Amino acid sequence: MSDPRLHLLLALADDELIMGHQHGHWTGVAPHIEEDLAFSSISQDEIGHSVVWYGIAAELSGKDPDTLALGRPPDGYLNAILVERPPRDWGYTLARHYLYDTAEDVRLATLAESSWTAVAGATGAIRREERYHLLHARLWLDRLAKGPVEARSRLVDGLLAALSEAPGLFEALPGEDELVAEGVLPVTHEQQRRRWLEMITADLSGLGLDHVLDGESHHTGGEFVPTSSGELLTDERGDAANGTTGGGLGGRHGRHSEDFAQVWEEMTGTYRAHPGASW
Repeated sequence: MSDPRLHLLLALADDELIMGHQHGHWTGVAPHIEEDLAFSSISQDEIGHSVVWYGIAAELSGKDPDTLALGRPPDGYLNAILVERPPRDWGYTLARHYLYDTAEDVRLATLAESSWTAVAGATGAIRREERYHLLHARLWLDRLAKGPVEARSRLVDGLLAALSEAPGLFEALPGEDELVAEGVLPVTHEQQRRRWLEMITADLSGLGLDHVLDGESHHTGGEFVPTSSGELLTDERGDAANGTTGGGLGGRHGRHSEDFAQVWEEMTGTYRAHPGASW
C-alpha cells in the first residue's frame, strides 16, 4: 500500500466497521431493553461511518467499497487491536466504548481541519452522531462509577484491560510524516494521543478513578502510564505468539491478536461464501 492516504482511510474505516460489529453483539442481550436499542443504534452508526471512509478509499484506489470492507485477508486489515477484542462483560464493553469514543472525538476534530476536502467534509455528519455516542458512554461511566461496589469494581477492571491496549488507537501510520507535511493529517497521532489523555484524565479524575491510569492490567499484560509530558508509556512485552507489541500496537501494520480470526470469519463469511454475488 504505497499511498499513505489510503492507509489512513482504511485504518479509520476498519476501526469503525469492527467496533460496530462488536457493539452489535449486545443486541437482544444487554441488561436493559433501552440498551438493546442504544447499542443497536450505535453499532449501525459505526458501520455507517465505515461506509463513508470506505467510499472515499474506493474513489482513491479504484476498488469496490465492499471489496475493501470485506474482501481483504486478515493481515490486510488495519484496525486497532482494542476494537477486535470480544465484548467480555458489561464493564469492559462500557470502558472500551468510553475510551474509543473519546479517541474518536479527538481524531474527528483533527480531521475536520484536514487539507483533504473530502475527508474534512465527511467529518461533519459523523461528528454529530459521535457526539451522542460519547454522551452515552459518559453517562454509563458516571452511572457505574457511582453505583454499587460490584459495578464500580467491574468498571475498574474493564478500564484497566482496555487502557492497556487503547494507545494502539493512536499508533503512527506508515507515511505519517508525509500526511502531516501535506496537511492531510493536521497533527500527528502522538499529539492526538496527548489530547486524548488530557480528556480522559479529566473525566476519570472527576469520578475518583484516576488511579486506573497508572494501574497494570492483569488481563492483557500492558502497563499504561501517563507522564508529566503527556506521553503514554507502555511496556514492550507484548505477545510474541500474536505478533503484537505492548500498548495494543501492531494493528495499523496488519498485526492482530488471536481474537481477530473469529471476528474476520464472522464478518466476511457471507461475502466470501458467495463471491461476485449481487443482493
